[in-house]
Amino acid sequence: MDPVLVLDLVGDILAVSEGCTELLVASPETTQESSDFRQPILEKLDTSRKDVIRILESPTSEFPDGAASAKADDLALREAATACLEYSKSFSEGADNSSQTRSRQIAYLPDVKEKLERLSQDVTRHAHSILRKRVSELSKVVDSLRSGVRYNKPEHESRIDSMSHDLDELKRGIQEQPVNARATAPAVFTEAQVRLLRVRLASLTEAEDDMFSDKIVASLNYDSRPVRHDSVPQAHKDTFQWAFDSRLSEWLRSGGGAFWISGKPGSGKSTFMKFISRHPQAKELLAEWAGSADILAVASHFFWIAGTPIQKSWQGLFQSLLFDVCHNHPSVVPLVSPNRWAAAKNGQWQTAAEPWSVSELSAALRRLAWTDKVPLKMCFFIDGLDEYDSDHAELCNVLSDMASSPRIKMCLSSRPWPIFEKSFGGDNKERLDIHLLTRDDIQGFVRDQLETHSSWLKGESKHEHKEQDKLVQQIVEKADGVFLWAFLVTRSLREGLSSGDTIPGLQRRLVGLPTDLEQLFKHMLESVDPANHPKMAGILQVSAHALEPLSIDLYWQVEQAFTEPDYAFHCPIGAAPFEVVSEQRAQASRSINEKTKGLLKQVNQHVEFLHRTVKDFVMTRDMAEYLRSKLPANYNGFISIATAYLGFMKTRRQDHSLVAGIVRQGRGLNSGPFISHLNQALMYAAEAFKSDDAASRLQTTQLLDVYEAAVDQMVRSGHVTIRGLDTQGCNPKLPFREELLRHDLTPYVATKLRDHPDFFDIFDDAPLYAALTPMSLSSGESPAPVIGILELILERGGDPNILPQSRGPSDPEAPSPWVVFARGTMSVFNMLSGPCMFPALRWNDSLNGGIFDLLLAHGADPNRPLVDRINPHTVFSHFLDIALSVFLGEECFDGYVRTLDAFLRAGASLGVPKATVTSPDAEVAKGNLGRPRPDEPLVKSYCTVLKGLMARLSADPKRAQFVSSVTEKLILHCHGREEELQEFALAIAEGCPEQQAKPLLVLVDGERELAKKQGEARKRQRGSWGGASPPSGKHFRSG
Repeated sequence: MDPVLVLDLVGDILAVSEGCTELLVASPETTQESSDFRQPILEKLDTSRKDVIRILESPTSEFPDGAASAKADDLALREAATACLEYSKSFSEGADNSSQTRSRQIAYLPDVKEKLERLSQDVTRHAHSILRKRVSELSKVVDSLRSGVRYNKPEHESRIDSMSHDLDELKRGIQEQPVNARATAPAVFTEAQVRLLRVRLASLTEAEDDMFSDKIVASLNYDSRPVRHDSVPQAHKDTFQWAFDSRLSEWLRSGGGAFWISGKPGSGKSTFMKFISRHPQAKELLAEWAGSADILAVASHFFWIAGTPIQKSWQGLFQSLLFDVCHNHPSVVPLVSPNRWAAAKNGQWQTAAEPWSVSELSAALRRLAWTDKVPLKMCFFIDGLDEYDSDHAELCNVLSDMASSPRIKMCLSSRPWPIFEKSFGGDNKERLDIHLLTRDDIQGFVRDQLETHSSWLKGESKHEHKEQDKLVQQIVEKADGVFLWAFLVTRSLREGLSSGDTIPGLQRRLVGLPTDLEQLFKHMLESVDPANHPKMAGILQVSAHALEPLSIDLYWQVEQAFTEPDYAFHCPIGAAPFEVVSEQRAQASRSINEKTKGLLKQVNQHVEFLHRTVKDFVMTRDMAEYLRSKLPANYNGFISIATAYLGFMKTRRQDHSLVAGIVRQGRGLNSGPFISHLNQALMYAAEAFKSDDAASRLQTTQLLDVYEAAVDQMVRSGHVTIRGLDTQGCNPKLPFREELLRHDLTPYVATKLRDHPDFFDIFDDAPLYAALTPMSLSSGESPAPVIGILELILERGGDPNILPQSRGPSDPEAPSPWVVFARGTMSVFNMLSGPCMFPALRWNDSLNGGIFDLLLAHGADPNRPLVDRINPHTVFSHFLDIALSVFLGEECFDGYVRTLDAFLRAGASLGVPKATVTSPDAEVAKGNLGRPRPDEPLVKSYCTVLKGLMARLSADPKRAQFVSSVTEKLILHCHGREEELQEFALAIAEGCPEQQAKPLLVLVDGERELAKKQGEARKRQRGSWGGASPPSGKHFRSG
C-alpha cells in the first residue's frame, strides 16, 4: 500500500477511535439529552467509515509480490481497519436505538475503551514503522541527489534543498508524538497529527516523483531535437488560415487515425506542420476531441534528411514523441518506463538516465498506446516522412499501427510518393494536397514582401498600380503552389528593387528566372563571382558529403584549405582565444551566404541546406559534375572534411568541465568529446578510402599518418587529457589506434601491420576488444564491426575467447571479446515489453554481414556464458531465444538462419548449459542475462515457446516460414536423440500452422525412423562379434 494511502487509512482509523472514545467518556446525561453533541460525532464516524471502506477496496491498496515486511504491516492495518469498521457500525447503530444500547455501551465502557486505546496504539506503531521506512528511503534519495550536485541544474539544486527541508520537518513531526495519558502506555498519534504528516509526506513524494521524472525525461532529450523544428520558417502572417475551414479542422475536433498532408517539393508542408501543431485554435479543437485540455498531449517530430543521423531515424522520431508527451505529462513516466522508474527509486541515476535503445523506445510508445492506465489522448504531428532514411513501407506500417490506438491520432506530411499514397491517400482516407490550397497565401506573401521594400512604387497612377498587381499575379501563377520558388524569386526581385529596377525591369528579371526549382538553383549559383567558384563548389561539395550538418568551425577550416592547402597539417596545437573563434565564425557565415546565394543556412552554429530540394539538386549527377569542374582535379569532399576536423581538433579545447577529452573505460573502449570528433573524422577518412582514385587513397593514407602524430602531440602537450581506467603508462597513440580498428580502414591497417609488425604492441589488451566494441559518437548508432579489420586480427592469431589481462573494479566479471560483442549486439532484445519491428543497426549489420560466422569459424565458444553468474544465458541460448522473438524483423531472417548454421557447426549445445560458477556467494543472473528455466535443456525451452505461437505464425506467413527453417535445422542437429525429437513433434503439432507443420513432422518421423534403423544395425553388429571387441575406430564407421 502506498505510504500516503497508509496515512489516509491511519487517519480515518484514529478518527473513528477518537469519536467512539469521545462518546464513551461523555456523561450519560450528555449523550442521552443532547443530539447536538452526538450528531456531529456520528456524522464524522460515518464519513470515516466510508473512507476506510473506499481505501480497502481501492486497487492501489494491494501490495506488490515479494514485500514480506510490508505485507505484514498491510495485514495488520487491514485487521485494525476491520475492527474500526465494527466499532463505528456499533456506535452508529446505537445512535438509532433506544437508550438500552447506550446503557450496554456504558456497562462495558472499560473494556471498549481499552480496545480503542489498543487500536490507536497498533495503528500508531504501524504508521511509525511505515514512516521510518519511507523517511529512510527519502533520505537516501536526497543524499543520492546531493552526491550528484555537480551535474544538477540550478533549479534542481533548489528543489533538492526544498526536499531536504521538508524531510527535516517530517522527521520532527514524527518525533513530536504526545505521551499517552497513562504514563505506562505507549504513545499514540492523534488524527490531526497524522493528517499533517500525510500532507508533508505527500508533498515530499510529489517532489521525489518530479525529480525522478525530470531525470528520465531529460534522457529522452537530444541536442538536435528542436533544431529542425526551429529552422523551419514561421508561417507568414494570415497564411494557412483556410485550415480551420477545411476537413482538417473537423478531423482535429472529432477524427481519428491518420490525416495526411501531401504536397509538391517546396510547397510549404513543413511550415504548415509547424503552424498547425502550435496554433491555439488547433489545440482547442483537439481538446474537444480529448474531452479536456488536461488530458490532451501533443507531440511532434520533424524528419530532416540533411540533418544528424538521429533526425532522420526511428531513434529521433520515438525520442521526440516520448519527450514531448512525458515532459508535459510527467505522471505517465512510471507507466512508459517502469524499469527506469524503479532504477531511479533505488538511486541508480545512471541506469535511469542512460541512453535509450530504439527497442526500449518502441516498447515505451506501445505502452502509451495500449496500456489502459494511461490517462491521455495524444495527437502526434510528424513532418517529412519522405526524409526518413530507411524503409518507408515499414515506417508507414508502424505509424498506421500506432494510429489504430483509440487514444492516438496522427497528422503526417510528405511528398506524394506512391508508398505514402498507398498507405494514407486511398479512398476513405483523410488528406489535403497543400499545393492546391495556398494560392492566396502565396499572393499575400509576395505582395507583402514587395510592398515592404522602400523602393516599391506606391501606385502613384492607376497604370503603375495595375502593373504591380500584374507582376504579383505572374509570380503566383509561375509558383504553381511552390512556396519555396516564390520565396527565392521574391528575394531576387527585392535585390532588383535595391539596385533601382523599375516595374518593367522587375518583369524582365522575372522572365529570366526559370520556373523549375532546380534550374532556378543553378541560375542563382551561376551568378556567383567566377573568382569564388572554387570555394562555392568546395562548400557545396562538403555540405553534400556531410553525414550530418557540420559545425561552422569546420567550414572555416574548409575555406582556409583553399588559401593554405596544408593549414591543418602545420597549424600550431593550442586553443584559439574566444574573440578569434567568434571572428572566424562570422567570417565563415558571411562567406557561405555570399558564395551559395543563400542556398545554405546557419542553424545553431551548424550549416544546413535551405531546403530538402536544394540537397536533392546538389546531389544530382549533372550538378555534381558541374561542381567538380570548378574544383582542383585531386579534390575529394570526404578528405576535405576529415582534414577540417584535424585543424579543428588542434585549435579547439576538447576537454569539458565535467568530462576529459578522452575517457578510457577499459578493454579498448573510449569516450569523451575528443573521441567523438575523432570518430567523425575517421568515418570521413573511411569514405575517402572507398574511392577508386589512387591519388585519393594516397592522400587519405598520408592524412591518417598525420592524425596519429597529431594525437600523440596533443596528448603529450596537455591539449587533450586522458582519464579513466589504466591511464598511467598509456601510450598517447593508443586511443587513435583503438578507434582506427572500429572503422572501415582495412587497407591502411593492413599496410601498417605489414610495415610495422609491432603495431599492436602498445595495446594493453587484445586488439579484438577495440575492434568488437562500439565506437563513441556524438549522435547516431555505432555500426557493426568491420569484417576486414577482424580478419586481419584473427589471421594474426587473435583469440575471440581470450580473457583480459586485468579485471577492473567496474567490471569484475571481465568477459572475453566474443562475449562483449555478443552481449552488446544482442542487447537490443533486452527490456522489451511489446512488439517491435526495429532491431538496431549494429545487430542487423553484424548478423547479415557475417560477423558472428567469422568469429565462430575462428574458435569463438558458442556455449560461453554471457555473464559469470549462476544460471546465465550462454551466447547461443540467448541467440536461440531471439529466433522466436516478436522483435526480430523479417530483414534478419536469412542472416539468422545462416548464422544458426555457423553456431551449430561450432558445437552449440542444445542441452542444459554447464555450470561455470560454483561459489555460494555468486549472484544469480537476472533479466535477459539469465535463463528463466535454467534446468531445462535448450531444446525443451525452444519447444515450450514454439507451442504458444500458432496464432501469431498463422497471421504472419513469412515469420512462419522462418521459424520452420530454424526448427528444421534444429531437428537435423538432434539426429538420433529420440527424446528431443519427441519434444519437437509435440511442439510442431501445437504451435505451427498446417503448411509448415506437415513437412516438419515428416522430417521428425524420418529422423526417428533412421535413428531406429541405425540402432538395430548396431545391435546386429554387436551380436555378430559374439562378445569380441569391435574393430578399431580407424577401420570402422557406423552406418
